[in-house]
Amino acid sequence: MARLRRRSAMALVMALLMVTTAACGGGKKAAKGRPTTTVPITTTTTLPPQAPLTGLPQPDPVKLHRPAVVVKIDNNAAARPQAGLDAADVVYEEVTEGITRFVVVFQSTDADPIGPVRSVRPADPLIVSPLRGLLVFSGGAPNIVQLVRNANLHFIDENATDALYRRSGRSAPHNLYTDSGKLYQKVGDAPEPPPFATFLKPGEAYTAVGATPVTAMDIPLADITASYTWDASAKGWQRSTNGQAHNLESGGVWTPNNVIVQFVAYSRFAADAAVTYPEVLDTGEAWYFANGTLAKGTWSKGSADAVTSYTDANGAPMVFPAGRTIVELVHTDANITVEAPPAPATSTTTG
Repeated sequence: MARLRRRSAMALVMALLMVTTAACGGGKKAAKGRPTTTVPITTTTTLPPQAPLTGLPQPDPVKLHRPAVVVKIDNNAAARPQAGLDAADVVYEEVTEGITRFVVVFQSTDADPIGPVRSVRPADPLIVSPLRGLLVFSGGAPNIVQLVRNANLHFIDENATDALYRRSGRSAPHNLYTDSGKLYQKVGDAPEPPPFATFLKPGEAYTAVGATPVTAMDIPLADITASYTWDASAKGWQRSTNGQAHNLESGGVWTPNNVIVQFVAYSRFAADAAVTYPEVLDTGEAWYFANGTLAKGTWSKGSADAVTSYTDANGAPMVFPAGRTIVELVHTDANITVEAPPAPATSTTTG
């Protein structure tokens, strides 16, 4: 009986070992056959914010949110080459007494020097009021300066000698200069400007309604003809004035990315009939030269504080390539000459 009990006990131990081994083996087999799940790793790319007046990337938060400073710059032949035009976000060209002056807006990029600085004109307060920044000019007729005061604009003139100075090597009145560093010490607590327009985001294609290829154009502005030639490598329009390359003091040719032709009526200033100014509170036709093409639409500005809106041929907001823009305030009767690229050659075969 004792041997039987020992054999039974041994049998029980062997059975337990077999069960345990089988369980362990089954566990390993199940582990090998278990399906695996791969969790995909997702990454998100955060694009830098766009500068409000150019749509270009602006990673510097200080420059992104700082105010605009606006400088009146001379375009008399004796004033060329000017300094700072290539750093401007937006430039407006207006006719005054047969020649033109520039309303030059800086915000995203600094410039040193800037000039020559010249006098204010009647339409300037209406152009710059939406920017809510600092207006800089050399001086002006008392009744025109009063328009600036009535518009409640923050401004400085040549009396601010800590910001504006006369340069040697230039003849007056084409020798008054400044720089963005000095101007930002004067801007105060003005807010950042509203967006100039709607801009494409990185990677988006320019598909303006009705856009047709253009290689060059001539824009008459009283006694000045502004001409532009598309430079694909620079993604901009090389400027010439009266047939001469519009060179910059820093070197190279002025090449804005976008050219807006804004057709406006011109009026004579009541206090001085020699002074003409563009009627920018209105609506009218607009031509958009961008990315080597021409598209047409409409501009509109309903009040002094309103940003000028630019719409396409369907009445939708115009979407521009990111970049620096010049707005040509052209008389409604102006005859603009546009040059299209040559038609592709057609091949002929003979049998």
